[in-house]
Amino acid sequence: MNPTLIHKAAALPPRQLHLIGAGLLLIVAAALWFYALRTPLTALRAVRAEQAQLELAGTDPRPFEVQLAALARDTELLAKRLGGAPAGGATQLQVRLIGELGALAQAEGVTLHGIVPAPDEMVLAFVQSGFDAEVSGPYARLLAWMEAIEHAQPNLSVAAFEMHAAGTPGHVNMKIRIAAFRPQEGTP
Repeated sequence: MNPTLIHKAAALPPRQLHLIGAGLLLIVAAALWFYALRTPLTALRAVRAEQAQLELAGTDPRPFEVQLAALARDTELLAKRLGGAPAGGATQLQVRLIGELGALAQAEGVTLHGIVPAPDEMVLAFVQSGFDAEVSGPYARLLAWMEAIEHAQPNLSVAAFEMHAAGTPGHVNMKIRIAAFRPQEGTP
């Protein structure tokens, strides 16, 4: 420490030294509280509150049975909304979706040159069936067609696309990957 500071501190009256020391202790205590103790104490209170709620709940299985029944209903509803495996299986689903994509293209004024099913991929609890399509048309109509695809069914989405200028002025050629999701067989 600097010798001049030590001499100046020694020249202070004891009362001022005690006040400075107490002030420093308060600052250190406040910093310790805000940076080291406050967060763990809050977490401890939250854990104890959860523990008290669990003790109040006891071992009564009725609330869990109600939750399981609601979850089963929601799962069935979601499987129906996502087009869970129709009677003819995945092939019939692909044929139906290709027909729907063609109808959407015609409705939006887009020329659909070809559509080919891509291999299925597993994505979490779903099977992703892909369709690679080549289309052309005015830019605004292509965007409207892509929006119509995403709004046609809740399980359809545009996975990827590439656009480049066509030989005709005002037209754009596009390669697009359309994904259709369905639940995996045997998943709850």
